Amino acid sequence: MAVSNCNAVGARPLLALALLFATWALLGPHPPQVGPVFDQMDKLWHLLAFFGLALLSDIGWPQRGFDARKYLPLALYGGLTEGLQHFVPGRELSSLDLLADLAGIATYGLLALPLLRHLAIR
Repeated sequence: MAVSNCNAVGARPLLALALLFATWALLGPHPPQVGPVFDQMDKLWHLLAFFGLALLSDIGWPQRGFDARKYLPLALYGGLTEGLQHFVPGRELSSLDLLADLAGIATYGLLALPLLRHLAIR
């Protein structure tokens, strides 16, 4: 079962909203505290956020594979938001956060996407 044109078109505004929310969460002066809190919990949120962005990006343009045209802009977005955090009071630049962002993209591309293809969902 391939991604329908309707689902692809619907994923695009969801991607835009997800990017707006991620930008707010990543660049706000106080990171949102969601769910249980443990040391380095924000790394898990970074991974999940970028996994979701990769998923929406892939569903939004299903005619293309999950190639550099999809994952490179997400990786650059992660680097940009991390770099900008250096200038936000109460936030700091973190290479581990960027690594978690990249891990979320890679988790989608290397683990989830092959599973979705095996299940004939993507």
